[in-house]
Amino acid sequence: MHLRLIFRIVPLVLLVTLAPPIRAEEASTSGRWSVGTSAWMIANALPDSPQFYYLEVDRSLNESEALVLEAATWRYRAPIGIPYGSSYGDRSEEYPGFVRSIGLAFGWRHNIWRGLNASVRSFHFLQLYKEDDQPQKTGYQLFLQTRLGWRRGFRTSGFWIEPSIAFNWWPVEVGRPASFQAKDSRWPSYFLLEPWLNLGWRW
Repeated sequence: MHLRLIFRIVPLVLLVTLAPPIRAEEASTSGRWSVGTSAWMIANALPDSPQFYYLEVDRSLNESEALVLEAATWRYRAPIGIPYGSSYGDRSEEYPGFVRSIGLAFGWRHNIWRGLNASVRSFHFLQLYKEDDQPQKTGYQLFLQTRLGWRRGFRTSGFWIEPSIAFNWWPVEVGRPASFQAKDSRWPSYFLLEPWLNLGWRW
């Protein structure tokens, strides 16, 4: 994730989400289905694109509970457990190649109060390890995520926007090449306070 891009977008998100709330009868909250994506896909237009693509489909069970299905793919060149700080984005921490993750997630979301929600998701990623001058290797990653977010609907259009914070943990990683493992072993298998900004449509 590109921090400079995030810091440019966050003020706009705050202006939108902290605006005076909509009256309940004007908000589009009655639909059972929702489809959304991530605003961070804008990073694909930058040099050295992460090739990040994301789709989320929700099915509401009642006013408080929803099932979530997600598909995501992205490419990264350094351990995803590097925390914010001096080593975050340090090119010396990069792998001798990159990882392409392709996966599906199943999850559950609970509405706490007026769009404030908590969710849990379980991603199952096919890991494609592309090491310099080596044949591609394949692995598997179990990626668990908890998010705390605020989904804000806009009148009768069905459009919504949801800033959130995620807590990630990947307890299972199978098939990593030794050179990738050597880099990963220096960092934890979790990442805290990852910012998300999703938007979508409900009907």
